[in-house]
Amino acid sequence: MTAQPTHADVFGIASELCVSTITEVEGALASQRMSDAAEAFRHQEEEILKAEMARIAAENEEHERQERLKQLEQDRLDIEAAERQLRIRKQALRNAQEGRDVCDDDSNSDNGGGVSAPAGNQVRHILIHSVYSLLTVMSDISGNNKGQDEASTG
Repeated sequence: MTAQPTHADVFGIASELCVSTITEVEGALASQRMSDAAEAFRHQEEEILKAEMARIAAENEEHERQERLKQLEQDRLDIEAAERQLRIRKQALRNAQEGRDVCDDDSNSDNGGGVSAPAGNQVRHILIHSVYSLLTVMSDISGNNKGQDEASTG
C-alpha cells in the first residue's frame, strides 16, 4: 500500500506547486511593472518633446509675425520717403515752371507782349519726349531680339 501517496505527500507537492507558481507570477508582475514604468517614462518623454516642439513652433511663428510687421513698417517708411521725395520733386518742377513763366513773361513783355505758352505745355513736352525715348529704347531692344532670333535660325 505504499504505492499510493499519502495526504502529506500530496500536500507537499501542492504546496511546492503553489510556491513555484507564486514565484513565477511575482517575477512576471515585477517584469510587467518595469515594462510599464519604462513605457510611462517613454510616453512622458514624448509629451515633453511634443510640448517643446509646440513651443518652438509658436516662437517661430511669433518671430515670423514680428519680421512681417517690421517689413511692413519698413515698406510704409519707404513709401512715405518716396512720397516726400516725389512732393519735393513736384514742388521743384513747379518752382522751375514758375521761374520760366516769369522769365517768359518778362521776355514776352520786352518783345511786344507776345502770348506765352501755358505752364503745362512744357511738362507735356518733357513727358512726350520721355515716352518717345522709352519707346525708342524698347523698339531697339525688340529689334535686337528679332535680329538675334533671325540670326540664330538662319
